[in-house]
Amino acid sequence: MPVHATVYSAEAIDAQVVDAKTNQPLEGVIIVAHWEVGRVVPTFVPIMPFGNDPRGPFQLQIMETVTDANGRFHFPAWWPLPVPPLAALGDRDPHLIFFRKATSWSISNGHPSTFDYSASSTRSSEVNGTTIKLKKFEGDLKAYADQVGKLSVPLDFARNWRNDTCDWKRIPRMLGTVIKIKRSFREKLIYSALPNLGSIQQVECGSAEEWLKDYLK
Repeated sequence: MPVHATVYSAEAIDAQVVDAKTNQPLEGVIIVAHWEVGRVVPTFVPIMPFGNDPRGPFQLQIMETVTDANGRFHFPAWWPLPVPPLAALGDRDPHLIFFRKATSWSISNGHPSTFDYSASSTRSSEVNGTTIKLKKFEGDLKAYADQVGKLSVPLDFARNWRNDTCDWKRIPRMLGTVIKIKRSFREKLIYSALPNLGSIQQVECGSAEEWLKDYLK
């Protein structure tokens, strides 16, 4: 494995979210940022000495915030955090997930097609200083349930069935919101792939219902 940084930090992120049609600021948009570290394991095969770690990637940092009345949000800079052996953030910047009820969700994945181990250990985001546009969803409730249900895929990082990280506790506002939306669909007998309380790893993390109670009201 190439030589890479053993600690990483990130610059602050400041941006604005607006309505795609009116360009008016959107208040109450939930934004999740997570910096995902790739890791490998030795294969003991000369032509391919390293392979993907079956445990998958892990999250070096996870943050959650919400836009203010001007549609603005801020993630503070964070200082050097270590990564374990055979793991690297490389040139990857944060995945950003944007969501507000009744809008189409959006992501900025921050992952280039290459993985540059020699990239700076101080990461930034291309979203910083920009304006993000979210569309109001136009369609019936079943179509919305299908569209918003796809949000479960980018949220899998936080409920990835592992006992040792409890990453879902870092995004209570997002999880509480999508669980409430799923419940509203269920009341109308509409299927949605959004997560529910039962799909969150709780064996060593405590009760999700208790942790999220303020966001499930």
